[in-house]
Amino acid sequence: MDTILKPPDRVYLMQKLDRQAFEKAITVPVVNIKNCKISAVLPLLKQYLLKLEKFKPIDSTDSDNVYVYLNPECIKSWSDISEDIRTDLGNFEVNESSLILKDFILKYDHYSSEKILRAILPHHKEGLSSFTKVGHIVHVNIREHLLPYKDIIGEVLYDKVAGCKSVVNKTNIIDNTYRNFQMEVLKGENKMLTMVKENNCRFEFDFSTVYWNSRLATEHERIVQGLKSNNVLFDIFAGVGPFSLPAAKKGCKVFANDLNPESFKWLAHNKKINKVPDNNLTCYNIDGREFILTVLKDNLLKFSNENVFITMNLPAMAVEFLDAYIGLFKNFVIPESFEYVTVFVYCFAKGDNAEEIARKLILDNLQVYGVDINTKIKEIFKVRTVSSMKEMMRVKLHLDKDILVGNCTSKRKMNCQIDMENGQEQQEEESKEVKANLKNINVKTKEKVLEIDKALASLQNTVRTTASEVKETEKIVKSKLPTPNSIDDAKTQKNSAEAVNKLESMQL
Repeated sequence: MDTILKPPDRVYLMQKLDRQAFEKAITVPVVNIKNCKISAVLPLLKQYLLKLEKFKPIDSTDSDNVYVYLNPECIKSWSDISEDIRTDLGNFEVNESSLILKDFILKYDHYSSEKILRAILPHHKEGLSSFTKVGHIVHVNIREHLLPYKDIIGEVLYDKVAGCKSVVNKTNIIDNTYRNFQMEVLKGENKMLTMVKENNCRFEFDFSTVYWNSRLATEHERIVQGLKSNNVLFDIFAGVGPFSLPAAKKGCKVFANDLNPESFKWLAHNKKINKVPDNNLTCYNIDGREFILTVLKDNLLKFSNENVFITMNLPAMAVEFLDAYIGLFKNFVIPESFEYVTVFVYCFAKGDNAEEIARKLILDNLQVYGVDINTKIKEIFKVRTVSSMKEMMRVKLHLDKDILVGNCTSKRKMNCQIDMENGQEQQEEESKEVKANLKNINVKTKEKVLEIDKALASLQNTVRTTASEVKETEKIVKSKLPTPNSIDDAKTQKNSAEAVNKLESMQL
């Protein structure tokens, strides 16, 4: 039925924005009402009004008459108005003769961004599903088949979204350590410092270096509303603080962590500008697993008499951190008052049955032998639809003594233990081999030393014998001895050479 008020066909597949091409001449039904009766008549016609952007359906420029523009897709004749309303209008002398037709020019300014883009983009493929507004920034995810139209998409959104100063397109998926993404500016300023108000808090950050999703505002509020002022919150993947800051302002004791240095910087900044007391919020910049094994472990039992909550909002991989809770307090004495810790872990479910997929993700990553984890799952809730086959889910878990204490071992930890044991066995085998080699070398060394000692003793005897013979020769020879350079003691040289050769052959 949406035909009269849609943009003209000539704008289909337009890649360079031509605003004049959207002009379209139509005929619109108009009710002529005496000015004095408008306040009484207008409520009767409200459901039939022509609603366009930047257009007021009531024209009161004529002091004697007021013209009320009606939707031509609903009203083509007087009989299209319900009988009851026609009767009521008759009481104010508004009748069929009051309905006239006027020429009207639809323009670019009259259309919403949704109608414009629907008219431009290919009809046989999925269009631009949605966009989010983060302060002055409009953020879109343009699919590959729509990239030829990215410039016109940027211009239309820049024109149509109130308060927009920048339109950016995400150019890669969120798969890095810090959950931010590369982006390109389609239209407007390349200024990513922005401010958002949410849950009575002000958040300032650089959108290009941190993660923020305005679609999660309701979920943030939902979790915070469930907290009381004396509760404790461990926010493991805190980002710039959408859970932590409103919870801390509410009076909760909050331990907030994020690995991204930029998120940590803006978290601390937002703590300051929202005037959150230091006693209510402590910020950390470490890995999530390290946070569980240190900060959470060191502080959890101090609040065993309070209701403790943990948020794990890293849906792409939060479930991979669940095994860190297993046996966390194995060698600790848990107070009798301790019952459980409530964990909200977020995940993406890709497939037909989102709830069962989310359940399986928990069971696969929190395998505790001897414990039925199904009994620890208290709720599985769909947060939002990401795409046609992808849902963001929240799973509510109770971490009790069965998981936090005892000899329970997850499959992942068991595999790690097996690897450690195998590595230890390999090291022991290598150690035995090294010891055997050292022993063999030691034996050979001793043999060489004995051989060298014998050679030295033989050399010493040879030298002594040679010296004695020289003395005897001196006694016999009475004539003047030759000069030292003319001595040709062949025997001495021979014995010395043989001794040196023996020593060289016995070197270690």
